[in-house]
Amino acid sequence: MRAASVIYMCAGCQKSERPFAIWLLCIMVFFAGFSFWLDRYGAPVLVTVLNAEGKTTFGNKNEIDQNPRPLSAASHLAVGDELKTALNGKVSLCLIPGIFVEVAEQTDLRIDELRFAKRGNAMVDPMRSRLAVLHLNKGIVRASLSNLGSGQYDLKIKTEVGMVTAGRASLFTLQMDGVTARITCVQGEVSWKSAHRNSAELIPAGYFCAYGSGDETARRLLPASADAQAQSEVVAGLEFARFLNDRASNLRDGQAPVPGR
Repeated sequence: MRAASVIYMCAGCQKSERPFAIWLLCIMVFFAGFSFWLDRYGAPVLVTVLNAEGKTTFGNKNEIDQNPRPLSAASHLAVGDELKTALNGKVSLCLIPGIFVEVAEQTDLRIDELRFAKRGNAMVDPMRSRLAVLHLNKGIVRASLSNLGSGQYDLKIKTEVGMVTAGRASLFTLQMDGVTARITCVQGEVSWKSAHRNSAELIPAGYFCAYGSGDETARRLLPASADAQAQSEVVAGLEFARFLNDRASNLRDGQAPVPGR
């Protein structure tokens, strides 16, 4: 009788523990799958405003025309937001750590995608990849991509007539004026892919090129030193890079960042 009772109690314990074991297994599978998804596809990111001058508004597609919000240094932009700078307005943004843009006056820019992926739980040099995708409707954007750490840096800026792609250690300016895109590469190199052609064209440092909506063949690259506007774009790009360096130095020295420039 006693043996039968012991056997019954053991069987009862096994039955009661089985649902808990299944529940625990489901939790472990869920977190393992979520960790794999983050590692594979990255985590959501919010844009940080480094500096804001003049008037700039932003909002999602339902807000930007009817009820835009004023942008300040405390604002955080997300994927799907569009920002518009007014006359004398200018904004410096950190899209993802290591990828920075400066939005010049009278520019209309949309954030299409922001993503980064980490190497598991690594604490030192954890970034495996960084990706930012923007859409420039009109105006001027200057972009700077860091060369620090390892991992991949990718910035893509789409326009009506094509797309610019840049990687680590690059500094460039993209201007969209009507149906013409003008690219000036200051450091590193960028590539341009026309909406009418499948092949991409490299633009090295010190050169610029302009592309229109009707271009079926690549335009000829020209040295920036031979064009007054390109020289101005190089100077503006270097000033933006200097601002980023000063900002980084202030943070390293523990100083409060100075608003404006």
